[in-house]
Amino acid sequence: MKITFWGATDEVTGSMTFLDFEQTRIMVDSGLAQGTDEVEKINLLQLPFEASTIHAVFITHAHLDHSGYLPRLIKKGFRGQIFCTPATAKLMRIILTDSASLMDESFYSSKDVVTTLQLVKTVEWEEKININDSTFHFQPAGHILGASSLIIKHSNKKIVFSGDLGRHDDPLFLTPVECPEADLIIMESTYGGKCRQGNIDKELASFLIKISREERVGIVASFAVARAQMLLTLIHDFFQRHPEEKVKVYIDSPMMKEANQVYKQYAHLTTRPHDLYNALDEIEPIDYLRQWDSIKKKKGPLIIISSSGMLTGGRIFRHLQNWQHDAGAILFLPGYQGVGTPGRAMIEGNRTLKNQDKDSATWSGEVLTSEAFSSHADQSELIKWLTSKNQATRVFLLHGETASKLALKEKLQERKFSVEIPERGKTLEL
Repeated sequence: MKITFWGATDEVTGSMTFLDFEQTRIMVDSGLAQGTDEVEKINLLQLPFEASTIHAVFITHAHLDHSGYLPRLIKKGFRGQIFCTPATAKLMRIILTDSASLMDESFYSSKDVVTTLQLVKTVEWEEKININDSTFHFQPAGHILGASSLIIKHSNKKIVFSGDLGRHDDPLFLTPVECPEADLIIMESTYGGKCRQGNIDKELASFLIKISREERVGIVASFAVARAQMLLTLIHDFFQRHPEEKVKVYIDSPMMKEANQVYKQYAHLTTRPHDLYNALDEIEPIDYLRQWDSIKKKKGPLIIISSSGMLTGGRIFRHLQNWQHDAGAILFLPGYQGVGTPGRAMIEGNRTLKNQDKDSATWSGEVLTSEAFSSHADQSELIKWLTSKNQATRVFLLHGETASKLALKEKLQERKFSVEIPERGKTLEL
């Protein structure tokens, strides 16, 4: 049995790992590397194996950095099965369709997405999948709707891929199921160097009260899938408890609108299905140009939630441009801002942004940031997930900035784990 590390080795995004058994080659996650132009060049690298030699792909959750390479894999000749949970499949359709609309067709097209979706086979958590002499199953990982860890049994060995792990006090999801006893664990480390600061309820309440009482415009940068649905549920809950503070809330993202429907369909998988359903059912999307023409002339109190979460694209730019001279307006960045992204530049003091068409906006309003809203487990939660049933197990850290990986490695080594940070292309015989 061999493992080959490829994606999310030197960066946070682009998860992709290969396992070779005697008769089977599988791929765990097939994500796009996202961020700076330099990082995105990784997507053009030749894979270590021909796509046609891969028997199956397991997708831990729908985010683009875990599923976005799939149509490219199809274009290169993959025709095996793609396994994921039902909710992941629904969200993946939205995410991949959107991705194809932004791609150069030579990389992949909407036709490749259609073929990709035809190869998807959905499985429930804990449902066993047998491929030759190996057994696979997913277990809940929190994080976002449908997200999973993957457990693999081969011969007398057990291998666990954490996927992206959710926080233990997530507003919508249960604590991730603990890592089972295993011989080898491949683990994310996005927040491996941090213990989460801040309080979601207090920070959101402060923002909403500012908008309401000071009659300001609030523009919220949000990922269309997961972050938006959490925010909308929490905002709805706050207004239910404090009706005197209620203001008009719009969403401006077709992708967000579609993701809302999937979250409503699978609301039963969350810890507060009624709140979630009601929040998403009553929200008003900005759908038409005429509606935008009306909204852009409005004054506060008003909240617009738009994508993207790190200001890398999407419709949020038109709101930043429209209200850029309003010193009372607030840009709220509720979540991690990746290195090299416009969102990171904004919180570091650069107030001028450019979109893909090179139009610029110089923001003169307030900027609020918070990492309290992250859907990732922090350092203490990662350690707890791992150590509950494992001692001195071999661990490989992926999916984190170098400092995060090193910090988590140190903590795990103190607990006698054997910890490695693999390089891209490294193959190990297990």
